[in-house]
Amino acid sequence: MMPLVTVGEMKAIDRQAIELWGIPSAVLMENAGREVVRVLEKELKNLSGKNILVICGKGNNGGDGFVIARHLNNKGALVRCVLLGKTTDLKGDAFTNAQILLNAGISIEKVECVDELSKIIKNQPVIIDAIFGTGITTPPKGIFAEAIRLINESNAFVVSVDAPSGVDLNTGKVFEPAVRAHLTVTMALPKIGLFLYPCKNYTGKLIIADIGIPKQLIPQNAPAYLIDSDFVRTHLPPRKPDGHKGTFGTCLLICGSKGYSGAACLASMAAVRSGAGLVHIAFPESLSPVIESQVLEPVKHPLPETPEGTLSRQALKNLLELAANADAIAIGPGISRHQETHELLFEVLPKIEKPLILDADALNNLTGSIEILKNINAPVILTPHPGEFARLTNTPSAEINSNRVGVSRTFAKGYNCILVLKGAPTVIAAPDGKVYLNPTGNSGLATGGTGDVLTGLICGLIAQGAEPLNAAICGVYLHGLAADIGALELTEYGLAASDLLKFLPYAIRQTINAIGVNP
Repeated sequence: MMPLVTVGEMKAIDRQAIELWGIPSAVLMENAGREVVRVLEKELKNLSGKNILVICGKGNNGGDGFVIARHLNNKGALVRCVLLGKTTDLKGDAFTNAQILLNAGISIEKVECVDELSKIIKNQPVIIDAIFGTGITTPPKGIFAEAIRLINESNAFVVSVDAPSGVDLNTGKVFEPAVRAHLTVTMALPKIGLFLYPCKNYTGKLIIADIGIPKQLIPQNAPAYLIDSDFVRTHLPPRKPDGHKGTFGTCLLICGSKGYSGAACLASMAAVRSGAGLVHIAFPESLSPVIESQVLEPVKHPLPETPEGTLSRQALKNLLELAANADAIAIGPGISRHQETHELLFEVLPKIEKPLILDADALNNLTGSIEILKNINAPVILTPHPGEFARLTNTPSAEINSNRVGVSRTFAKGYNCILVLKGAPTVIAAPDGKVYLNPTGNSGLATGGTGDVLTGLICGLIAQGAEPLNAAICGVYLHGLAADIGALELTEYGLAASDLLKFLPYAIRQTINAIGVNP
């Protein structure tokens, strides 16, 4: 998996390359500018004779822009270079590259007037945004804000250098205004904010450019990673050619209540599709006619229920016997928040000794009693969506979504669990503080029942022998990929949770066959 870095971490890596390895900062800037031109040439096919406007800020991002302008000129492009400020504002490598550009006979137009800038930007077919890059923590002002607005109002193909100007690469926050790029070329390593919303909506196509940072400086134990197909392929449970159903594990899913039989069906069939050898479903006995008619492969266990059609405390003995014979257990889809079911859950949880996935109503039942997580002896995976996580932690959903990585990391460390915070993107946080961002999935997953499929999928992978963290990572990736494959046929509008069961095998096949290829 590729490490994701914050702005501070990337600056520290740059500093090590300069101070410890002796790579001049000017060389890194030269490499960055040349890489942007290489990517642009690949995108536009031929740069010769093309009108390209490079808009530069006063910092190092502007310095990259001066290098880009020079190399574009060498490729035969008709380059126009604008500096939002005065040449005397430039320092260090940015000043040096401005002088080199002038020595090459390419003028730098100093612009501080909006009307003048508007005339320059008008009708430009290609604009290079080298205004701020990673160096912004407050909203753009003055001529910089006006430049961004004019870029966004143009019909140009916009390429941002390192980051769209106006975004926070640590949090994914977008200031007003911010450049909406068609293509972003980021340097050396992907910054975490580029994969977080709303920033991701402004990035366009993302290319990671090699600027010569020594591989020894690339973090081998980073705090954040982007999940890729290579990791998933190598961490899927192996399939022994002489295996039998006992070889591939037994999972138990405790699901359903009156009106929510579908949750039990979806979760159990996802576990089947994961490759689990035996899948057992425990559910209120009145659901038996529906579940028996809908799913064939899972073993059904109708259990004592309350008058309201939810699992009753009389089911405790049965559940503990089933749990003792399972390799992985999932609790929650559709079980309701009935008081007696709530009491049953709190009796069951401390007695389970197998890896455990808590989803949906299992999480809702923990609201106000979250400390019970510290009394569970087995490895625990929680799979909330932001609303469930908001109730669980008494934190506003808006606050959660504005800091998905931070809140996930803090929770997983504090409760010694694996947290799968579903959404865009889904974040998996481990007890050691590492987080993993998932690149797959689409809005077709924003419909009832898709979470039940994810729960069953993760449970099935654990039952087959996957470590709980790896099962969560692989399950989330495959779940999203199944939605991506399904949307190609059904559209994101038409995708239903049950469709994921059809496309999961295709997602697994694509991942197994995609050696060295990431989506």
